[in-house]
Amino acid sequence: MLSKFDRAFIWSNQFLIGALMLIMTVLVFANVVLRYVVGISLPWVEEISRYMMIWVAYLGAGLALRGGAHVAVEVLQDALPARLTRLLRIAIAVAILLFLGSVAWYGFAYAQFAMRQHSPVLNLPLGLVYMGVPIGCLVCAIHLVLGFRSYVERTPIELNAPDAHSDVSDFAALERNGA
Repeated sequence: MLSKFDRAFIWSNQFLIGALMLIMTVLVFANVVLRYVVGISLPWVEEISRYMMIWVAYLGAGLALRGGAHVAVEVLQDALPARLTRLLRIAIAVAILLFLGSVAWYGFAYAQFAMRQHSPVLNLPLGLVYMGVPIGCLVCAIHLVLGFRSYVERTPIELNAPDAHSDVSDFAALERNGA
């Protein structure tokens, strides 16, 4: 049951990021074509693309964590015995969860505060843009909780099909093996 939810959660996260990136690509490409072929530019495209990029970055952080793609200094972990390494990784995971929780808490408060401000072109409440921070932190925390065992064991999960190989996971595995 949990693995079914886990797969659905990963898929929906990937789908949302992919949809946002596809929309951004189409909008920016169309705006470039309009600017250089027709001579007009749509000012709202730059603004909405910037806001979508913020959401993509924060929503993608959890997937990067699950795939082992975040920068990590593991010199101390590598020098410790396996049991201590495991305890250290549990402590790190708890610290990350606390950090994500506090950023989500304060990010939500700031987003509510910013609802009174509006974007210059689209007149959107800026709080909607800033909601990407707390929502992204909560999504990242869910990814960490669902992948807690693989995080502690230092085995990044495959975010694609079970038989497909992810470049991120392959790179992380090579790095761990000293290649």
